[in-house]
Amino acid sequence: MYKKIVFLLIALFLFVSSCQLQSYDHIPENKDVLISVNKKAGSLTFLQNDTLRKLSEWDLHRNVSGAVLIKNGREIVVYDHEDPYVDTYVLSKGKKQHSWKLGKGITNIITLHNDKLAVANGKKGTVQIVDFNGKIISTIKIGKTPISMIEDAKRGLLYVSDFDQNQIVVINLVNNKKLNSITVPLTTLGLFLTNDGERLLAGGHGNGENENDEVRIYSTKTMKQLSVLKVPLMPVNFFSNEDGVFAIAHGTNQIYKLDPTAQKQTQFIEVGSNPYAGVGDHHTAYATSYDLNKLYKINSQKMVVEKEISIGRGPFQLLLREGEKHE
Repeated sequence: MYKKIVFLLIALFLFVSSCQLQSYDHIPENKDVLISVNKKAGSLTFLQNDTLRKLSEWDLHRNVSGAVLIKNGREIVVYDHEDPYVDTYVLSKGKKQHSWKLGKGITNIITLHNDKLAVANGKKGTVQIVDFNGKIISTIKIGKTPISMIEDAKRGLLYVSDFDQNQIVVINLVNNKKLNSITVPLTTLGLFLTNDGERLLAGGHGNGENENDEVRIYSTKTMKQLSVLKVPLMPVNFFSNEDGVFAIAHGTNQIYKLDPTAQKQTQFIEVGSNPYAGVGDHHTAYATSYDLNKLYKINSQKMVVEKEISIGRGPFQLLLREGEKHE
C-alpha cells in the first residue's frame, strides 16, 4: 500500500511538473504572422502570412473557442465558452504567462484602444471590462446572450449584439454604462463599423425556419435602419482590407465583397464548407473552412483563390499579427 501511494505521488509530481514546464516554439517579435485558432484541435497554427509557410503548431492541451492579441501582438489571450479560465501566452517565449478566472460562458473577447479588454459572457448576459492583468474593472448587464462586439475608439463607444434579443446595445466606455440600443432581428451576429463611425453593418444567422440572407446597415446617429444588402446565406462575420468590406456567408460557403450601393450583391467567391473566419491584409483576404481544415488565400481585387493549405482541425478564427520593426 505504501509503495502504491509513493508511486502515485511521484506520478502526480511528474504530471504537474510537465504541465508547468510546457513550452512551445518561439514566435519572433519581428515576424508578420497569420494565426489560426483551431477549435476542434485546441491549438494555434502560426503561419508566415505572405508565403503561408507553417512556423509552428501549439497544442494548448485545453479547449479553445477564441483568442485575441494584446500588447501590440506580443501576447495572445485564449478562451473557451465552457472554461472559467482565460490563459495568456507570450509569443516570443512560447510560454504561458497567466491564467485569469473570468467565469464560464465567454462568447467573445476584443481589445479596446485603452489597453483594456471587453469580455462578452453569454451565460451571465454581461460584458466585463478587464485590464491586461486580468482585473475586472466593470461589469455591464447587456441582456441574454451578448456575442459580437466592435469599438468606436474615436467616440468612446462599444456596440454589442445580443443573439437572443432584438438589440444591439451601445455602451459608453467613459463611464462603462449603457447609452442606447438599436432594434435588430433575433440572432444578429457579426458587426462592422465604417471608418467614419456613422454606419454599422450587422449580419445574422437566422433559425431553422427563417434563415437570414441579409446584411442590415444602421445609422449610429439615429439608431435607425438605412438599407439592406442581400447576402445569401447566413452572413455571420465581416472583415476588411484596402479593397473593401467582406462578409462571410456561412450558409453558402461564400465570401462576398460588399457593394453598399446595391441591394443584390454579385461579387463573391466560394470556399470550403462552413467558413467562419476571415481577415484582410492589403489586397489579400484569408478565409477558412471549418469542416475541411483548410485555409484559403484570396486575391481580393480579382476575387480568386491564389492558394489553399491544410491547417489545424476546426479553424474557427483568424488573427493577423504585424511584427515589430526595429530600426
